[in-house]
Amino acid sequence: MSENHSKRSQNNGALAKRYQHLIEIARLVSWCMDRDYLIKTCLDHLSQGLERRARCVLLEGKELNLHCWVGRYECPMEQAPVCQESMVWKALEDNVPLNLTDVRQTEGYDHTLAEKIKLKAIIPLWYVDSLTQEEKKVGALIVDCGQEGVPIPEAEFEYLKLVGELIGAAVGKADTAEQLFESCVKKEEIVRETAHFFRNWIASLGGISKRLTRLTHDTPLSREVEALDLELKKLESQVERFEKNIGVCRGFRPKVC
Repeated sequence: MSENHSKRSQNNGALAKRYQHLIEIARLVSWCMDRDYLIKTCLDHLSQGLERRARCVLLEGKELNLHCWVGRYECPMEQAPVCQESMVWKALEDNVPLNLTDVRQTEGYDHTLAEKIKLKAIIPLWYVDSLTQEEKKVGALIVDCGQEGVPIPEAEFEYLKLVGELIGAAVGKADTAEQLFESCVKKEEIVRETAHFFRNWIASLGGISKRLTRLTHDTPLSREVEALDLELKKLESQVERFEKNIGVCRGFRPKVC
């Protein structure tokens, strides 16, 4: 009886620890827009919560490259592309999480790492684009059994799927922020070109206004020309303020971490 009670206590403690990590990851996702920092922090939480090795691979063009990892690996961890014939690509293309609990499940597939880890969980990372509402695949989270060779339990697998959803959402938010920033930069260039056009136009009108001032000196039109010159100076001042405001906004970049 006491042994069963001790096991239940251990399980409850592990469960509470996992959910605490989920809360911390969710909190991080809510405010952080630095993708690299966020993924590394999530992997650290996974490593602490499950005491397992974890790594993240991301799509870069048509390749799937190792982005970061936690835990000790015996083989070199380079940013070499993931083998096209690996289970990781299959999970990503099918967008279906895999929990490889039997070594026979990996038969016929290649391994990217020299240290062939056959028992592991592969969680595809994806998000829904807020503009197009399309699903975008971004990579995969991989958690393995390590040297022990013990399959990942179903409860841990469900936990990993939740973490994968959070990481995917965070990557999506970071990508959206980056797109927004790039869009702002392009719009800024257009606005600057427009402001430059107005400045040249005002300068041309200013030259005409000065000639008119000389020509209309001591004539009934002199007051009208003076009023025109004053309005041009006000307009030039507004353009200068506008350009200064653009310069202030230019230093902003949506990166919180």
